[in-house]
Amino acid sequence: MLYILNLTLQGRREEKNKKIQLSNTMLQTLYREETTRSCGELLNYSWTDMQDFLSKYDSTVNPESFAKRMSVFNIFESLGYLLRNGLIDMELIYVNGGMTSISLWAKFKPVMEEYRKIAYGSDMFSNFEYFAEEMWKIKRARDPSFLRDQTLGIDFLKIFG
Repeated sequence: MLYILNLTLQGRREEKNKKIQLSNTMLQTLYREETTRSCGELLNYSWTDMQDFLSKYDSTVNPESFAKRMSVFNIFESLGYLLRNGLIDMELIYVNGGMTSISLWAKFKPVMEEYRKIAYGSDMFSNFEYFAEEMWKIKRARDPSFLRDQTLGIDFLKIFG
């Protein structure tokens, strides 16, 4: 009986260690100066409507912007996939950069929804959306007064509910 219990506990420790190791690997991507800079630049994009966005930032007119968006969004898409499948530690990711996904998703949600209609289908960045929503749940639980980012003009309650 003790042998089986020991094997079970050892398996759980190994699983937790794998989760932390994968989480740390993903965090190294989030920590990169280039990633942080790209997130900041994306959060400072401005547009009035989808047509304005397309004329400024679409891949057909601005391939550099497209590359920057896809690079950052794919990081959060991967994190969402890993989180959805229980392969990373949600709290560890949250306290070390997951918060950025909340602002990015909130800012780009209308654009994503339009791209889903006109180009990429309904599952485009669904894991990014899931990840941002999970990070939002943690943020709201820790700081219920956090409702909007006045510097970016984002009303998080409107986006996440």
